[in-house]
Amino acid sequence: MIVGGSRVQWRIVGELWRPMLLITVYVLVVSWIDLSYHLEDYEFPISIVGILGTVIGLLLGFRTNSSYDRWWEARTLWGAIVNDSRSWTRQLLAFAGPEADGQHGQSPVTRMALRQTAWCYALSRHLRNQNPLEGLSGLVESDELYKYGECLNVPNEILLQQAVELSELKRQDKLDPFEFVELERTLTRLTNAMGGCERIKNTPFPASYSRMLHGLICGFVLFLPFGLVQVPGPALVFISLCLSFGFLFVEHVAIYLQDPFSNKPSDTPMLGLSRTIEINIRQMLGQTDVPEKLEPVDGVLY
Repeated sequence: MIVGGSRVQWRIVGELWRPMLLITVYVLVVSWIDLSYHLEDYEFPISIVGILGTVIGLLLGFRTNSSYDRWWEARTLWGAIVNDSRSWTRQLLAFAGPEADGQHGQSPVTRMALRQTAWCYALSRHLRNQNPLEGLSGLVESDELYKYGECLNVPNEILLQQAVELSELKRQDKLDPFEFVELERTLTRLTNAMGGCERIKNTPFPASYSRMLHGLICGFVLFLPFGLVQVPGPALVFISLCLSFGFLFVEHVAIYLQDPFSNKPSDTPMLGLSRTIEINIRQMLGQTDVPEKLEPVDGVLY
């Protein structure tokens, strides 16, 4: 997620230099032909160019809004994950207690709380098509981590393990039926949030709409200089380049926003949120050795 810094803005602008270079050459050629051969007789009606620009503006607005809705839904889902992860740990501590009667002196409550942190990291990397097991060695036991290595959907398997241990606490009478149901509801909300993220990830923006809009922008760029042949050459170049860049920039921003899990600067900051969850959970468990909060790198928080 872009949180500031001019370097990021220039990075986004810099990605448009190739199409803008081609457009600049094209506009300069049209301007030179106009100066040499007087293209006023071949002027393209500026009203048609204006109508085309208006249509493109409306379509770009719709696309940008749709892309932002996808981005905002992803951020909302991860906001719910943060809250439910805290609720999961709080409920475990309040209902079952933090007593250390598990393996290696680690209580089931501590193990399940840290496993929730592992789930957040695994989900963030799973959505970005990265290794979901990276960085989990200090949060889950080695034999459990080895078992996850054989799974296609590691976050889903982690939630299944949470449900298994939750049922074990119920069988040991450490949870009454009401407490068990409340914790199961929290697991269900986490599952729903994961499914919502996967739905966004696996549902691409309609390609036909993108191609149509890009084609209209290309047509607008081609016809625009011919609609401005009556204006002086410098003004023709300046206006053509400014309008072309504006449309291309907005289209580029929409493309960035439409996939919030593609490891781009505009992504949902899942690793940053996962680190925040880990810090909160470790402090709720009474641990003092907590990791540092992730900071933005060059104005981008991942």
